[in-house]
Amino acid sequence: MVWERLEKRNIKTILLVEDEAIIAMAERMTLEKFGYRVVTAGTGEQALDIVEKNPHIDLVLMDINLGEGISGTEAAAQILESHDIPLIFLSGHTERDVVEKTEGITSYGYIVKDSGDQVMHASIKMAFKLFDAKKKAQEKEKQLQRNEQKYRTLFKNMAQGVFYQRADGKIIDSNPAALKMFGLD
Repeated sequence: MVWERLEKRNIKTILLVEDEAIIAMAERMTLEKFGYRVVTAGTGEQALDIVEKNPHIDLVLMDINLGEGISGTEAAAQILESHDIPLIFLSGHTERDVVEKTEGITSYGYIVKDSGDQVMHASIKMAFKLFDAKKKAQEKEKQLQRNEQKYRTLFKNMAQGVFYQRADGKIIDSNPAALKMFGLD
């Protein structure tokens, strides 16, 4: 019931994965200040469980170092294998080797902790915009494929003979009716 009311009001739900309780509490308060609903997880395993059981997560904000258990990068990769959801890495580390761990994982950004509340909010808003643009592009591609299939079906099954010819006269495509009309295979 609560989820339905939140969806009607278009409140986005963020899964915040952070192993340090004080940091998680501060980040949660910041995110709630910006109008997000926040669900928290302290481990990669908890994050996986929450995403599996909750289809209403709109974005994952993932710490990289999560102490014992699976790392944030491992949890992120597993989440993205089965869920199409925007994910942003959040870390206090800027070292090259730490950042490189995230490069092979499709994410919508990397926020350095303590870069400021506005930077976090702007990064999250951008992730949502990029994700929406991706979804729209995917829907356009699906519609294009549906239209292509309709065209192919019509082209192959129509009673009139149709062929496509290049400017030099070479026939590049024809339907079965055209082949039959010209006595060709």
